[in-house]
Amino acid sequence: MASFDYEKTQKALNKFGKDVVIRAATLLQTRKRGYDTGKLFKSLDHDLQVAANSISLKFRMEDYGIAIDKGRGKSEGGGSGKLYPKILEWVKRKGLRPRDSKGKFKAWKNKENQQRGIAFAVTRKIHRFGYEGNNFFTDAFDQKFKKLPRVIKKTFALDVERFLAQTIDEINGNNSNKS
Repeated sequence: MASFDYEKTQKALNKFGKDVVIRAATLLQTRKRGYDTGKLFKSLDHDLQVAANSISLKFRMEDYGIAIDKGRGKSEGGGSGKLYPKILEWVKRKGLRPRDSKGKFKAWKNKENQQRGIAFAVTRKIHRFGYEGNNFFTDAFDQKFKKLPRVIKKTFALDVERFLAQTIDEINGNNSNKS
């Protein structure tokens, strides 16, 4: 019997995956929060897997990509201590400096301690209030998903049509051999 081949559906889903990744990468670069080292940008990818009776499409990104996309709520119980070292690294990489009451940069007195103080203040604010995500992936997925149902219906119908034609040909071929 003919095996079911999802060729056109597979191509449509693969194109959908690529389009979502490209749009998410663009939104990540253009939105205010989330594009720092390029690590998240480079990690965006999709994976299409086809099995005998199913198709699976998965999207991949760095773990913190979900926090950038969805945001983060306030911490219950003060947090686990994992956030502070990452924020300290970010403060150093960005070269954040203290300012005076007029908003002018202050001279470094003890650079390491002042950087730790800035990191502490940022971490405390995140723990107390959380932050809103920028929806770079959610928006990209939603935009591309709106167009997907039409395409999938059409391509899946073509795949089923081809499968049925192959099956009928085999049946007819098998029947003519029996006579």
